[in-house]
Amino acid sequence: MSQRQEPAVLVVGAGPTGLTLAVALRRYGVPLRIVDKAEQPTTQSKALAIWSASMEGLSGLGVMPELLAAGTRLHALRVSHGRRPPATLAAGVGIDSAYPFPLLVPQARTEAVLIGRLADLGVAVERGVELVGLERDADAATGFLRHPDGSVEELRVPYLVGCDGARSRVRQALDIPFEGVTEPGVMVLGDIRLTGGDLDRHGIYLSWTRAGLLALFPFGDDRWRLFARRDPDRGEAPPSLEELQAYVDRRGPAALRLEDPTWLAAFKVNERLAARYRLGRCLLAGDAAHIHSPVGGQGMNTGIQDAINLGWKLGQVLSGLGDPAVLLDSYEAERRPTAARVVAKAGGRHRMLMKSGWPALLARDLAARLAGQVPAVQRRIQVEFSATEVVYREGPLVRLGAPPRRAGHGDVGGRALDTVFVDPATGEEQGLWGRLGRPCHTLLLFEDAGRSVVPAALLEPLAGRLAVLRLDARSDPRGRARARYRLDGPGWVLVRPDLVVAARGGPSELGRLEGYLAAVLQPSDPEAAGRAAA
Repeated sequence: MSQRQEPAVLVVGAGPTGLTLAVALRRYGVPLRIVDKAEQPTTQSKALAIWSASMEGLSGLGVMPELLAAGTRLHALRVSHGRRPPATLAAGVGIDSAYPFPLLVPQARTEAVLIGRLADLGVAVERGVELVGLERDADAATGFLRHPDGSVEELRVPYLVGCDGARSRVRQALDIPFEGVTEPGVMVLGDIRLTGGDLDRHGIYLSWTRAGLLALFPFGDDRWRLFARRDPDRGEAPPSLEELQAYVDRRGPAALRLEDPTWLAAFKVNERLAARYRLGRCLLAGDAAHIHSPVGGQGMNTGIQDAINLGWKLGQVLSGLGDPAVLLDSYEAERRPTAARVVAKAGGRHRMLMKSGWPALLARDLAARLAGQVPAVQRRIQVEFSATEVVYREGPLVRLGAPPRRAGHGDVGGRALDTVFVDPATGEEQGLWGRLGRPCHTLLLFEDAGRSVVPAALLEPLAGRLAVLRLDARSDPRGRARARYRLDGPGWVLVRPDLVVAARGGPSELGRLEGYLAAVLQPSDPEAAGRAAA
């Protein structure tokens, strides 16, 4: 697939968020450009963890086989006070997903996989190209792009998305406040090789003493990411290998030697949230919109999920389908409250882990024992990190469906649930997830034999924009799919391209379905819709 049209979107920033968004848009055939001021892709590991909800979204983009092959699946989290025997939390406990585990992949590799997928879709990242100015009006956004030869290009596009990180030029140009706090203290990190000791190469190690915190994350070939709280009064210069070795000797597992550092850095933790995610035809995603403590590995994941959410909505709008105000207003309404919760919880965990003194140590020891011994606590922690029970409770799209109720029950605003059905064409069992995540909505019809839940006259005009899957006595003979979605009788469930339940109901509640389809899938611009169909 190549693009020959003028770009409809300028994506500024080619990290995981920008690349995910670009791939999602290209699946809708949206012509775009993606630029990054860095002359080369990153070679550093940076963000490592990919959690379940992100993997589900990336699966729909066709990149998960490569990421799984490149990554390390975590089996356990081991938490200890100094060198006491650690409490062990099995990874993936309670995560209801096709990917019930965290996957550690160096960010450089994640980006390489996404860059390859984007190339398959006809787009190359433009390197060494920096946004140096931005103007906007009611009809378009204009980006001023400085190229490596010093020339400045003026590019006018219908939409511009800033995925350009915590120091976002897009956010600054839009004068959007980025309020929050800077936590006291300095963190250091190193990507190193570990020898000696007896570490599980599929486990994370978290330990603390009165001297401070130490965390170790594996990411293949005996290489590990080390995080530690820096001793006071050492400033913010990058650490030496010797400094990191001293932290391991005092705080970590015994007999470990650090070698071959490829990245050493020091940083202060900032917790900030953009005051808004959209200003007219300009939008923010990823670190340009939210930053927080690395505790829990949520930063890149929240950005990827921003991109999955925004990608289909912008794709619909640029295909001439749906009400642009409903679709684009729903992005901030859904994703900003989600990020606000992530920022707040990551900050709380960071402060709990960083506190010094015996009361804080005792509190952490108690929390570690509870987490290791109480399955409900293990489940709650990991499900929260996985983002599989995020429920969108606000915004115009949610209002079109029905009030959301409980996470994990297939209700409006929450994730669609996987289940097994029989393909009538082959007689073989399949997973429902394989039918979802396409660049269109999917309507699940739970029907009794010979009785259609939704009239054909409602569905026929939407051919090509709506996939329909009938789950009846032939395809769901044991009623597993119906039970999974907690339906006592015939009914329907509409699933968005980002795997979120858009609306649901019974045969007498078709007005809700019609209202959603009219607002989201009917042409808003017949000429544009015709071009998209062609």
